[in-house]
Amino acid sequence: MPAKPDTDHIELSEPEFLQLDRTVSFTSGILFGYDTIVNGAGISMPAFIIYFGKVDSSGSLYLPSLWTSLWTSMSALAQALAATGTGILADRIGRKWCGVIGGVVSMAGAAVQYTAETRSSLLGGKIVCGLGIGMTMAVGTTYASEVVPARLIPAVQKGLVMFILFMQGVAMGVIRSFVPNMAESAFRNVFAIQFGVAGLTIIAYALAPETPSFLIMHNRHEAAKKTMHLLYGDDCELEDRYAYLVQTITEENTRNAEQASYIECFQGCNLKRTLTMWFLFSAANVGGAAFLSQSIYFLITVGLPTVHIFDISIGGFALAIIIIMVAGIVMKRIAPNVVFFGGCCINFAFLLTIGCLYYASGMGRIWAIAVLMNVLISFQASLVQASGWSIAAELSTLRLRAKSMSLGMMAQTLSTWVFTFTVPYMYNVDSGNLGARTAFVFAGLSVLLILGAVTIVPDTRGLSPGDIDDLYEARVPIREFPKHRHGQSELA
Repeated sequence: MPAKPDTDHIELSEPEFLQLDRTVSFTSGILFGYDTIVNGAGISMPAFIIYFGKVDSSGSLYLPSLWTSLWTSMSALAQALAATGTGILADRIGRKWCGVIGGVVSMAGAAVQYTAETRSSLLGGKIVCGLGIGMTMAVGTTYASEVVPARLIPAVQKGLVMFILFMQGVAMGVIRSFVPNMAESAFRNVFAIQFGVAGLTIIAYALAPETPSFLIMHNRHEAAKKTMHLLYGDDCELEDRYAYLVQTITEENTRNAEQASYIECFQGCNLKRTLTMWFLFSAANVGGAAFLSQSIYFLITVGLPTVHIFDISIGGFALAIIIIMVAGIVMKRIAPNVVFFGGCCINFAFLLTIGCLYYASGMGRIWAIAVLMNVLISFQASLVQASGWSIAAELSTLRLRAKSMSLGMMAQTLSTWVFTFTVPYMYNVDSGNLGARTAFVFAGLSVLLILGAVTIVPDTRGLSPGDIDDLYEARVPIREFPKHRHGQSELA
């Protein structure tokens, strides 16, 4: 068997890391980030409420609670369904063409939303758009983990999250600029911008090379070598990289002679890997991301001026990007699973504080809640989501990578759907009327995240895909994974 190339000690130059072939998946994050903000902030625009809202007995405009819940949740459900199907399609036609198809479907959904004149047709467009975004995100996370050396997978996955946050901040700024405009064109322009975002995704994937793993799985070895040369340049260890990748995929196929299937993801040691990926991909939602993402509408209901809410939210996304960049520099020697654990603890502390502020009085508590919610968005995205996704991307076998990542994205979007649908019923005055006490619910769930971080999330630093396969096959406890790094010990 070819020796594992020592990719952990190869220094990559900055231009090499930033080359376009390796950042194609970031366009999936850009598309996802823009849609996420339109989901919540878009329907908070006065122009949108004037056009699509209803008038209550007091003459005030409002959006029906049921429709609001469906609007914020059905897109996530569509994403979950699309992500599941993408795992099968990506193994048949390739990662890049799934990205192109997802962008086209998303653009079609944006067209329906732009021309919609009723709430039902608008919701239909949102569902179609969700199908496209589910495809692009599923293939984006897979693509990001297959076009870089193992050492760079966590960095690229964090980059994907950073681009999601970047686009969320940009989208928030765009919507903020249209808030004072009461004309119908204000909210329609917000939908129209998605044409450009989807178009960028289509172009990026159409021009991108197919991943080496997919090409090798389909016995297109010469094409795989050309792609690896394109990705890694004149790397002196290019042949070793290629030989090791072929050997790893061959061994995985030898262990499982049948064609890769979703069922296999839940069999034997793969079950633990799949459940851990589900846990990591859905951790942010379990920790209250749905509550935080609806902070604009929630803060409006408690009396904070709309313009100030948007300003605070934009600052929160900017802070999240800064934290991710700083964390990437100062936390190189800290294991990602430790960062994830710390993020869960911080998440618990913030939510507990937000819940307690419900019992305070005065306008000061409202400002405090607003600031804490947006700062927590930053910490949650950078410490829980970014680190969790980067760990999850390394856990599956290469053979099951597309299907495992699709299942992971399905867990993320399905949990988004569940919580975005139920959260409004927790804090709205006409239902649960919990207000800021909603944070207590997610503080309690954060305790479960802390327990999961300790018991099932491994430290994969310095471990190759083959090493991780062997450790899970041998049922080695996750706390002992670091002992097998760089050949420090051999499995029995």
